[in-house]
Amino acid sequence: MLRFFVPLLLTALPALAQSEALLEGVRVHRAGVAAEAKAELDACVTAKCPDRERLTLLTAFLELSEGNAAVAAQRLAAGRAPRGLEAFHAWYFGEAQAWSGQRSLAVKTLLKAKKSAPSWLLPRIDRRLAELYLELGDAAKARGLLDVDPDVGRTPELLYTRALAREAGQLTALAQADWKTLALKYPTHPHGLAAQAKLEAAGPVVFTFDEQLARAQAMFNAGATQRCLAALDATGSADAKVALLRGQALLARGKEKDAEAQAQLAIAAAGPPAIAAQALMTSAKRLMRLQDNAGARAAFRKLDEKYPADPAADEGGYLAAWLAMNSGDFETAVADFSTFETRHPGSRRRDEARWFRGFSLIRAKKYRDAREALLSLPGDFPKSQLVPQALYWAARAGQLDDVPADAGPVVNVVAEYRAVVSGFPGTFYGLLASERLQELSVEAPLPFGIAPKVLPVKRPPGLELAALLARTGLFRDAAQEVTRAVATMPPSEAIKWGHALQALGDFGAAHTLAARYLWGAVYTLRTPEALTLMYPRAFRSSVEQWAGKHDVEPSLAWAIMRRESAFAPEVTSSADARGLMQLIPPTAKAIALELKLAPADDAELYSPEWNIRLGTWYLRALTARLHHPTLVAAAYNGGPSSVARWAKERGTQQLDQWVEEIPFKETRGYVKQVTCDLFIYRQLYGGEVKRLSLSVPAPGAGVDF
Repeated sequence: MLRFFVPLLLTALPALAQSEALLEGVRVHRAGVAAEAKAELDACVTAKCPDRERLTLLTAFLELSEGNAAVAAQRLAAGRAPRGLEAFHAWYFGEAQAWSGQRSLAVKTLLKAKKSAPSWLLPRIDRRLAELYLELGDAAKARGLLDVDPDVGRTPELLYTRALAREAGQLTALAQADWKTLALKYPTHPHGLAAQAKLEAAGPVVFTFDEQLARAQAMFNAGATQRCLAALDATGSADAKVALLRGQALLARGKEKDAEAQAQLAIAAAGPPAIAAQALMTSAKRLMRLQDNAGARAAFRKLDEKYPADPAADEGGYLAAWLAMNSGDFETAVADFSTFETRHPGSRRRDEARWFRGFSLIRAKKYRDAREALLSLPGDFPKSQLVPQALYWAARAGQLDDVPADAGPVVNVVAEYRAVVSGFPGTFYGLLASERLQELSVEAPLPFGIAPKVLPVKRPPGLELAALLARTGLFRDAAQEVTRAVATMPPSEAIKWGHALQALGDFGAAHTLAARYLWGAVYTLRTPEALTLMYPRAFRSSVEQWAGKHDVEPSLAWAIMRRESAFAPEVTSSADARGLMQLIPPTAKAIALELKLAPADDAELYSPEWNIRLGTWYLRALTARLHHPTLVAAAYNGGPSSVARWAKERGTQQLDQWVEEIPFKETRGYVKQVTCDLFIYRQLYGGEVKRLSLSVPAPGAGVDF
């Protein structure tokens, strides 16, 4: 993932041509920023300010980004390359020349860029050169570059360019092979469609049956279900594989195609075992979507019993047991999870099956059986992420057991909770165990008895280019350079590099480095300098300003930020959530409306200041409705309406059980991490470490977006 610098410490750097406001505008893609850069450059030229070359490069880069290639080319031709950024000056100069039609000059400029370019920039230059050679009629040089490119078969753009180069060089058979690969792998992509047209222009297109099926599958995977169905019809086959994919595509078309889909799945279910198993899985998941859990469970069990050797049976047996547990049939769930472990000894889900068997026994109030199951998990699956929760719930089962002591061995609940606290600091279960100890009037040790420490360091030479790119405003290039530099970093210098990255304002890269190299330094050695990197007070002035204004704990904002973006301001999720606190544009607009602010451009969500301002207001609104930080975290991920409903339906439960019964795995994990991180931030950065209430409060009215 790319990381983008945030120019926080510009005032501590040498005098710059670029202003802080301009660099912030560049980073958030603010409308009109190219004009701002030109105005600053004009003033800079008049005043003969230092680093004029870097401001010239930035201005030209912005003009090129806005499509003014000829203007950018003229500007770069008239200016000198900034010292240390010669390769980048030549790269963007070559791009500007290419886009303004000066192809021959662009080739010369790009060849010059290669002489001093960092390793990660070389493939970009070579791919651009290949396009230019092809446009200039030198197909051989284009092929020479593309044939050695390791990514040529992984992206339709590169494959398409190579096909054109092969075609131009009259390598007809090789070109046809590339066209066919494009048509098969990327049938919905514009280059795939163009490749299909090329093939058809050369004569009748002949695909094998397997190729036809693979092409239809690619269409289905891309969401082009109607085209998938047409491609399947073109096979003229009633094969079970075709019936399976046709049934899946019909289901995706909606309820009106349901009967037809089921008929196709019935055909597939009568086919070879591997196809029949997939058909049963598809049918069972259809029933789950329809909330027919009894029917789905029967289908999953049939799959597991009829095709036990098929990989789908593993998932089927697991889901059958899981549905029984969620329907409240704990006795059946316990039996089914036990059967699953026996039937699938090599399954990667065995530790989950053991955990859910133990938790089902707790819900059935069979506490001693639950302890036996849960205490066996660490021994059988010592590397499982479920070990902390198994040990916590084993202790909890011992605490809940009201069977007379003479009916079995006495459980030392205090010792078991203490073991969870000391063995798993920085986890939700360590926090829960600490709370249980305090309930028992037993002093609970804090996971971190030290304060984080900032380490003043001299910037490593390996980060100098990244820093120079960031100060220039070439943030995307700076991010690429950080990735390269960190990959060459000696692991023993992780703390030094992490603090150097934080000094540059790149909290995201520093946190990623800590998570990769400093786990032991944080959770075993409790190194103060490592704690600062794993739990930073990123963008502290903005967080404290807006959290204070909106009456929200800064620690809660940092805990949310740590889980949402890992402190990288320019992260975008698959759902188009943006920035540090991962706000989607519609939510941001709704918050701005509540604050009586004019909604900013969606790109402004990458601005730490704007994102934090809106995100902290949203946390306050969720808190006003849900009254508990764990419920607030659940709502931030799963939506306030769902969480309010769960609180009403299961509000009599203790918080630990309420969290375990959140129906979505992602939300459960999210809630656990955010809650734990909140308490770690509270402890590390002073102030009163409040208790975690283990009661679920009744929700009120309030924010519903």
